[in-house]
Amino acid sequence: MDIYSGTYTGAQSRGIYRVRLNDGILHDPALYCQIGDPKYLCRHDDSIVSIFEEKDGAGVALIEDGKITDRCIFEKKSSCFVTCRDDLIYTANYHEGTFSMLEEKGGRLELLKTVEVQKGCGCHQILFHEDRILVPCLFLDRMLICDQDLEKIGEIVFPEGSGPRHGAFTNDGKYLYLLAELNSHLYRIDTDTWKIVSDIPLYDDDIKDAAAVRIREGFVYCSSRARNEIIVVSVNDDEVIQHADCHGLHPRDFMIIDDNLICANRFSNELVSMKIEEDGTIGDVTSRVNVPEAVALIK
Repeated sequence: MDIYSGTYTGAQSRGIYRVRLNDGILHDPALYCQIGDPKYLCRHDDSIVSIFEEKDGAGVALIEDGKITDRCIFEKKSSCFVTCRDDLIYTANYHEGTFSMLEEKGGRLELLKTVEVQKGCGCHQILFHEDRILVPCLFLDRMLICDQDLEKIGEIVFPEGSGPRHGAFTNDGKYLYLLAELNSHLYRIDTDTWKIVSDIPLYDDDIKDAAAVRIREGFVYCSSRARNEIIVVSVNDDEVIQHADCHGLHPRDFMIIDDNLICANRFSNELVSMKIEEDGTIGDVTSRVNVPEAVALIK
């Protein structure tokens, strides 16, 4: 299996890197596509959609077989998140306080709409639930609930200073677990009422720089860049069961494939694969490879 890592293109990185994965073992990292600051990626059929930023502006690019086949520039500063639903592509722009919708049609990208929430409000992700589109806004302590035309139809208000960042749904879609960056709390939200029904602190004190969240088989996994850890939470009782070392520095993103958690540690320039045990906890490191400034992962 191939996995792909988005990066910040600083002194070492040149774009998107491809890494082979076999039985939890990472090997053969190599530059896949040269592009500026591809800090988030998503799959669209056989293509990769990537955020990018270059001298002439920022936007999203469509990539096939390591080649940029089309790109759409519509921002001054690049977005921090991109995702796809059918032929529609959505981005969230942390710096500009906007979120956008584009369409891929016949291999070409077209901007359909950009919504300006508030300059510097920290739009950080796009989530889909049935016919609703959700946008966490970190510095507003709110998550917008929008219809398919990106019109606001509601919102969820979080505790002041919490900083809602990224979320993940349970398999049945009944609950959304939303990770807050600025206090490292995990909030469980009932998707019937859109009310917060559980507030789970990941640490005894508020710790900044929580990042990614994933759900697997009754467990929620969260990354903390401040503590260089992956935190494991049991869905059954909403309790933290483990603080696991990420074996690197600044775990910006991670992914789960089979019984392996693969972490992108930006400041130690590597991907690290760790075994997930039967009880949901994280075990030993199985492999690691060098990928400069790794900050996003897809397969």
